[in-house]
Formats: sequence, C-alpha cells, structure tokens
Amino acid sequence: MKYRYYNDFRLVKETETDGFIYGEITNHFYFKNGEACISGDGFVQAPDGSRAGIIWGLAKEPSISVCLEPEVDRWGVYEIDFIKPIKTMDDLLLNFRTVLPLLKEAYKNAYSK
Repeated sequence: MKYRYYNDFRLVKETETDGFIYGEITNHFYFKNGEACISGDGFVQAPDGSRAGIIWGLAKEPSISVCLEPEVDRWGVYEIDFIKPIKTMDDLLLNFRTVLPLLKEAYKNAYSK
C-alpha cells in the first residue's frame, strides 16, 4: 500500500532501530539560532511501512501526546519531547531511540482499536 503522507520527505536511514525509521521534514542540521535545532517536524515509519507524524520540542524527559488520531493511511500525529538539542547525527539518534518505546506503544495502540 502506498501511503499519501510524507512521501516527499527523506527517511534518515541511520536512525533505523527495530524496523522503525525516523523521517526528516525539518532540516535538523540547519540551526536558526546558530547553535542547535531545538524543535521541528518529522515522521516515523514502522516496520510495515505505515507512517505517523511527529511534532517535536525539548524537555527534560521524553513524552508523547496525540495531536491527530490514527487514520486509514497514517497511524496518527504525535507531539513528542526530545531530550537534547540536535547538532549532530548522534544527537538525532539518541533522541529517536529515547522516544522509540513511546512511539512503539502509540503504533501498537493505533492498530489495536
């Protein structure tokens, strides 16, 4: 099945963990403040190829909340909190892997309804 959401944006293959891959909408390596990326938009692709949107900011602890409920061809849009500003690929990896358990739970919940 081809999904209509996020097709024009790139997957960041380096983030692949347990079959989940982060996709970049905001350029995480272009810093408006000149120091680091502190908020943005992205998406996550699940092992089955389905996708969900991500709106992210920073907080001391990772968190997730639903912005848009799951639809036929998207398992939702979520606001998440990363724990570190993004300056490098290692920062993006750390953030993605830190919130991944929350995203996996959201994915599971989207398809259990």
